[in-house]
Amino acid sequence: MSLQSLSIGVSGLRSHQTRLDTVSNNIANSSTTAFKRQRAAFSEELGQEILGVGRTAGGSSINPSKVGRGVSVASIDRNFSQGSLNDTGIKTDLALNGDGFFVASPKSGAASDQRRLTRAGNFSFNQDGELVTANGLNVQGWEVGEDGTADTGELKNIRFDPNAQSAAKATTEAEVGGNLSADATDGDTSEISSVVYDEQGKAHNVVLNFEKTATDDEWTFSVEDPDGVLQNANAGGPGDANGTITFKDDGSVDSISGVTNAYDPDGNGTNDGVSLDWTSDAVQGGKSLGISLRDITQFSGSTTSKFQGQNGNSSGELSGVQFTPEGKLQLNYTNGVQEEEYQLAIGDVNNPNGLEQQGENFFTTTGASGDLQLGRAGRDLQTSVVSGALESSNVDLAKEFSDLIKAQRSYQASSQIITTADEVLNQTVQLKR
Repeated sequence: MSLQSLSIGVSGLRSHQTRLDTVSNNIANSSTTAFKRQRAAFSEELGQEILGVGRTAGGSSINPSKVGRGVSVASIDRNFSQGSLNDTGIKTDLALNGDGFFVASPKSGAASDQRRLTRAGNFSFNQDGELVTANGLNVQGWEVGEDGTADTGELKNIRFDPNAQSAAKATTEAEVGGNLSADATDGDTSEISSVVYDEQGKAHNVVLNFEKTATDDEWTFSVEDPDGVLQNANAGGPGDANGTITFKDDGSVDSISGVTNAYDPDGNGTNDGVSLDWTSDAVQGGKSLGISLRDITQFSGSTTSKFQGQNGNSSGELSGVQFTPEGKLQLNYTNGVQEEEYQLAIGDVNNPNGLEQQGENFFTTTGASGDLQLGRAGRDLQTSVVSGALESSNVDLAKEFSDLIKAQRSYQASSQIITTADEVLNQTVQLKR
């Protein structure tokens, strides 16, 4: 029995040493980006049977009795709870608010060609415009098309061209909105204007005039082109056009009539406004400028009609990059144009504790973790990407120091078992004398 006590004491020393190591590692990584604290879980060793299950001669039951043989480390689990997010002001610092991991390329020269997973988003762009981790691995995602949707096929390295430029684009659509006052009287006018762009990115002005008629719920409008780059093709005249807008009782547009060249972008036979052709000196290929008037209203109150937007732009230089909450890499140009190039892939597994730690804040999948599942932040996963912030370690130092004291006392108690067992053995030896 004394010899068994020695073995039990040693098992306690080993197990609590592992616990001390785990707690110490938590404390040492309390400032490591996105570190997840670990916990050593113990289990009792299979005991030695003293009394088995059975019955006495009188038929009474006997409870099974075993003497434990010590303790062992059953598992070292990792707590993947969310760490707090700290602002850094660096746009390439990214944090995940929710589940999942950033996906990085396999490490060069590593035995495994598996992609690396990490929550440490202290990234940067290298000299080639590639988004890389702190140790140089490429961060991966999908290319984004012109419609803003990611092509969720093969993963590619997130990158942009540091010398990118935004090409000039001719204006082909413009939208007018706001309100024409229902309180206006015959002859009241409103004039608005907008800048539009030709194929070379040169700015031109378009002026739109409204005038209230004597008829209820009716306004006339006329388009002027001070720069002379637009023409009313059907009328064969200069770049001006006119027509009449009639409103319904609910304040919405009823009809747009009297227009020489109607604007019907949907091709459904409904006139939405007026269309003017660009002259060949400004835009090649017979393109036209359609001005939509369908969003104008007529309510009582002030006249607030205005151009709400147009789809042309001048040329521009790259002024900066940023990441959206969906993890899309957005390029900003000096002409106000924003382009989305790539979207970060967010990886997840069914059992995060089954991931294999690779060091340097990286994990790889195993059979226990399940297969890697890829998704998009804010769409496939209830996770958002926070730019200009990093996730802190989820280590609670107060709790870790408390656990450190407990582990130390348990280690001391296990060593005392060995000391006591030694004394018992010594007394047994003395019985011979």
